[in-house]
Amino acid sequence: MLRYSKNLSVALNNKMFLTRRYGDLTKRGPLIDIQPAVREALQMAPQTVVALESTIVTHGMPYPHNLETALEVEQIVRQKGAVPATIAIVEGRIQVGLSGDQLARLAKADYRQTIKTSRRDLAYVLSKGLSGGTTVAGTLLVTDMVGIRVFATGGIGGVHRGGEHTMDVSADLVELGRTPVAVVSSGVKSILDIPRTLEYLETQGVCVASYKCPDLDFPAFYTRSSGSKAPYNLDSASEAARMISVNSALGLRSGFLIGVPLPEEFSLDRKEMDEVIAQSLAEADRLGIKGKEVTPFILAAVSSITTGRSLESNMALIKNNARVASEIAVELYRIENRKCGVGISETSETEATNVSSQRPAPVVIGGSIVDTCITVLDGDLKLDGATYHATIDISGGGVGRNIAEGIWKIYGNVHLISAVGNDQNGEYLKRLLPNHCGSSIVTTGSHPTANCSVLLDNQGECKLVVGDMSIHNAISVDWINSHSKLIQGTPLVIIDSNISASAMKAIFQLCRQYGKPVFFEPTDMRAASKPFSGSVRDDAIQVIRFVTPNLYELRDIAKSLGYKNTIPETFVENFENMHALLAEVRSLALFVNQFVDNVIVTLGSYGVAIVRKTTEDVPFFDKQSNYYRHTPKDDSEPSAVRFYHARKLAQIVNVSGAGDSFTSGFVAAMLDGHPESVCVNVGFEAACCALGAKGAVAEHYFDRGHFCWQPISGPRCITLGEL
Repeated sequence: MLRYSKNLSVALNNKMFLTRRYGDLTKRGPLIDIQPAVREALQMAPQTVVALESTIVTHGMPYPHNLETALEVEQIVRQKGAVPATIAIVEGRIQVGLSGDQLARLAKADYRQTIKTSRRDLAYVLSKGLSGGTTVAGTLLVTDMVGIRVFATGGIGGVHRGGEHTMDVSADLVELGRTPVAVVSSGVKSILDIPRTLEYLETQGVCVASYKCPDLDFPAFYTRSSGSKAPYNLDSASEAARMISVNSALGLRSGFLIGVPLPEEFSLDRKEMDEVIAQSLAEADRLGIKGKEVTPFILAAVSSITTGRSLESNMALIKNNARVASEIAVELYRIENRKCGVGISETSETEATNVSSQRPAPVVIGGSIVDTCITVLDGDLKLDGATYHATIDISGGGVGRNIAEGIWKIYGNVHLISAVGNDQNGEYLKRLLPNHCGSSIVTTGSHPTANCSVLLDNQGECKLVVGDMSIHNAISVDWINSHSKLIQGTPLVIIDSNISASAMKAIFQLCRQYGKPVFFEPTDMRAASKPFSGSVRDDAIQVIRFVTPNLYELRDIAKSLGYKNTIPETFVENFENMHALLAEVRSLALFVNQFVDNVIVTLGSYGVAIVRKTTEDVPFFDKQSNYYRHTPKDDSEPSAVRFYHARKLAQIVNVSGAGDSFTSGFVAAMLDGHPESVCVNVGFEAACCALGAKGAVAEHYFDRGHFCWQPISGPRCITLGEL
């Protein structure tokens, strides 16, 4: 999903930004393609971009492990609040950031048809229009070209065993000596001469440090210790980021090697590995394998000898390194923007959560469901009774519950009024939220916990949803009234349409009594008009200040409120152009805005349209008091319609929770007193996290240091006039 507007998009597509080393990148435009999400980050917060090399994909692992690992690594980077940029050569062009299709093609390609691309190979591969995986050296070269400062990999090359005779020394070491990039790896590959490699790095002026190893043990890829010591140790991501920042301030041109030991449960026995590697090296020598072919041969041989345990360790350490690199990148952004006076807090993520937990918490009232997500692997899905191959994931769901979990993870505190059964599913759902939410979730033996089964095709698109939701009726009027004190103390009540009309009426009456605004998430087009019809309507119009429908739900709400114009039955997918889509959205949303102060229309992959009787720089809430700022009711104040583009993602795992996460991010920023554009920006980033997660709610989102919390300079959106 996209943060920048049409004009800013054009500027970025024309590569109108400067790189640290090479100046205007347009001079190298024919050689380098930068993925839109990476371009945007390089423009707004370059410290947050984490480079990833691609020889792991092309030569380091067999298919499909290579593709699965590459996609998981990118998602780990996103979930930590950074931006992944996998670097490779595709058909004679340097790619900074790969699409899902490009990754898949490289992963499936015969490794003999792709070239391990280091500095020496780059001109040849590009001039011949070939494809290749960039080595550590090749990736370092490109990262420096575009201004990326943190790079995560598995293990670097080094001095080969017997290198004092053969002079076989990896170009990775030389490139590290002349490129000011921090390389986060599990040290040096075990198959190499590690003591001589460390000596060579010292000669090249490369700062080497272990990570969270007080005894200075330097890791050796598959094992947590190589027997060699690093000169220094870094105790935290903040410490590493400060070192990188100081290096930049000094103008030094050498890089860093940060050795992160792989998680202990994946570490192999050092003595066993030495024996396995010696055996593999002897076999390589017998077969006459030399040069850059040695490493992939040895890795494959080691995997075979260890019956796959080394491959498991390899995948684990790469993911762990990506996590650490992302944390360092986010800290680097926070440190350097604080120096520039942007106002980033010095508190850590944990401290920020503790601080935010002291604020009045929003109250979410709605459904709690166990989601069973079935993703069909075959490409020709038809609802014809046939048997299809699929993966099945079980996770927490329910619109209200999803929003509550997202707000808790992003904002730091929340209350949820909901209902679950007295069963294992109910206990599972309660464990996903902070303990204090348990007291406001009714547990009943009359109904099982709600369960919803979602059928997705192999592109992640939802094809069918079925479920048992009868337990939602346990959120009764009495249960609502028993939590009147909770509602009295909250800055905002958020409801979904799973709850009954009578429960809604009780909520609205309490909110009128205490002067609390309501944020309504319609949930489904068949229930979107529930609060705007029947005996609930008058109370609803008095307190609902926010509504977040999609186009179908917007049509239903407008019709219920008395919209007289013709409402087409056309589906969004069949719109011929954006002009037609936005024209209808504008007409419907302006009408609904006569009854609801803030209409936030979610348009899937297109973006979001917002209608308010105020400008985009006016916050929804006062930052100090958490008090809702009412928009003018004077008819002389015109409503403004603004459209924010969505960003196209290269890889989408699951679309089921993206809208709920958008709401979570939007509400979190709104309660913090941010202006409209930042609220949308944070909502988009939360939705991106959910789109890359297997469940409806992402395991991790981002902390307050993420650049999505900062105002964006330049045009932010399109203001829709008469269409």
